[in-house]
Amino acid sequence: MAQLESLNKEDIEASIRQEIRSWSKSALEQPIKEIKGLSGCPYAKKTWQDNKVKIAFKHSESFAVVYDAIENFDDDYDITIVVDLDYEQDVHMFHQRIEAINYSIGYGAYDDVNVWVMSSHPDDDSNNESNDDGDFVQHNDYDYAMLYVQRLDHLQESANKLKNTDYYSYTFGSGEPNHVFLLREKFYQNLKEVQNGWDEKERRYEEAS
Repeated sequence: MAQLESLNKEDIEASIRQEIRSWSKSALEQPIKEIKGLSGCPYAKKTWQDNKVKIAFKHSESFAVVYDAIENFDDDYDITIVVDLDYEQDVHMFHQRIEAINYSIGYGAYDDVNVWVMSSHPDDDSNNESNDDGDFVQHNDYDYAMLYVQRLDHLQESANKLKNTDYYSYTFGSGEPNHVFLLREKFYQNLKEVQNGWDEKERRYEEAS
């Protein structure tokens, strides 16, 4: 296992990139028999195969890298993973801040409302429920959180396709979807109402012309 002290910034980033790819293969892309072969993240494998994953790095407390990924979302990719190397240690506070960012996006604090941020923290309880196939190899000694910046409409419409499968009954069990999932659906509906409103205005303008 590589020692952190022996790595420079470029080496650290390269090592983390390799580690994330390895983690995705072993934990996110493996089929789960309880949901008829769907994986923990059914779209992950193809997204990587199509080179649609962008990785950025946050090396300080500043969220400038995150804000840039939101404001200037790169549509050459389906997802931008921001690796947070100076993350908030408190799990609750960490996820609260991401939720606040999503509220800010949804209520127009950014120029682009069609963006959603998901997140994972090294101390999340879900880390103990991983579908790791046992092949994952840690590439370094660095702990980091991750933020996943995606187009809201693409993310929610992809999620909607899974509603006719056993995916969500497996994910949520007999309970209700968590509040973040429901919040994302709410902001997606708000987004579609805005988009439909603009489409209607354009249609009326064309008819008047």
